[in-house]
Amino acid sequence: MVSVLITSWKEPKTIAKAIACVADTKYSGIPKDFQIIQVRPDDETLKAGLKEAKRLKLGDKFLQIRDPLKGKPFALELAFKKVKGEFCILTDGDVYFEKNAVKHLLVPFENKEVFGVSGRPKSADSKDNMMGYWGHLLADAADYRRRNVSEKKGNYYISGKSFFPMSGYIHAVRKDALKTDPGSLAEDAYLSYQIRNSGHEIAYAPNAVAYVKYPQTVRDYILQKSRSLGGYMHLKKLGVTKRDGQSRSFLLEAQHSFYALFIHPENLKQMWWALLMHPVRVYLWLVIFWRRVVLRQGMPKDGWERIESTK
Repeated sequence: MVSVLITSWKEPKTIAKAIACVADTKYSGIPKDFQIIQVRPDDETLKAGLKEAKRLKLGDKFLQIRDPLKGKPFALELAFKKVKGEFCILTDGDVYFEKNAVKHLLVPFENKEVFGVSGRPKSADSKDNMMGYWGHLLADAADYRRRNVSEKKGNYYISGKSFFPMSGYIHAVRKDALKTDPGSLAEDAYLSYQIRNSGHEIAYAPNAVAYVKYPQTVRDYILQKSRSLGGYMHLKKLGVTKRDGQSRSFLLEAQHSFYALFIHPENLKQMWWALLMHPVRVYLWLVIFWRRVVLRQGMPKDGWERIESTK
């Protein structure tokens, strides 16, 4: 059995598609014995998800859990207790899977040492403007790095001496590995490090594709990334990075500037946009340092942060 956990907040326009692209067994490749758990704190997304579940006639295969606005880690902890499947796929309510994504995501689990599998996020945005191109660049850079730090095993890759954490947009773990921390700001990375610390491996299935809408304004971009990237600093405080060290930092990112500036761009306009992203990233890391290290900010009061332009 496979469980699918979808976290969502104020995403009534996208939750139906997120559910449908998983629940359609012919489309997603999910086994017929599955369970979908939707966790959300708001009524709008609750109603939209329930409406889609009824349309698809999911019955008892669909479960909703209300999060009392205590944050995504708390919501995940509630959902983990309801997981019935041997494997659990985690994704978001504003993400949709490509055909056979679930099928490809489950293949690496044939290796008993693999306890976590990351899929491949792709941008759903147009490349015809700067912010749209940044989304493609970030998604492709993550794919490039995951391939280069892992060992290829047929149609997927497996971590060895080093690894790159699973993507929060599309990843799967064995039920026994489901674990989070109430103060974690990067739940996908926390799971990844815990799996590695337990002596097991992370795999990467690039054919398991999820489409993501990235921030469309610089303000939203900084807001989203300051939380996700800042979460890696917090992981060090939690003591989960001892085996593999930090996988995201300003210095590590700087090492991949050549890819961003000279390998990924297809023309001079894209090269210029990539160049413009660099001072923004420098500013972003300064914001992260100020908020997480100097001010020691943690989870926002209501536990969630909504990035409007990604919806």
